[in-house]
Amino acid sequence: MAFNAMWKPGRQAVAGMQGNGSANPALVIYLDPDSLAILPPSDPTEWPEFIRLLRQIRDSADELAVFLGKHAAVRNDDTGPE
Repeated sequence: MAFNAMWKPGRQAVAGMQGNGSANPALVIYLDPDSLAILPPSDPTEWPEFIRLLRQIRDSADELAVFLGKHAAVRNDDTGPE
């Protein structure tokens, strides 16, 4: 079953690992006010592909942060005093 969703996080949005050391670890994104949890597959033989996905999420989030940082600097330069 496919699931597509889009959120615009609020000012209090945070992300992190939940359940560190527990039997049910997850990547949780609190979007203020909504939440999204990404859980690993129950079958450990599927974990290598899940780990690959988590690394893609990490790398893509970093790439987006760099992109937005560059564009924010350009926008700030454009809106400065003349």
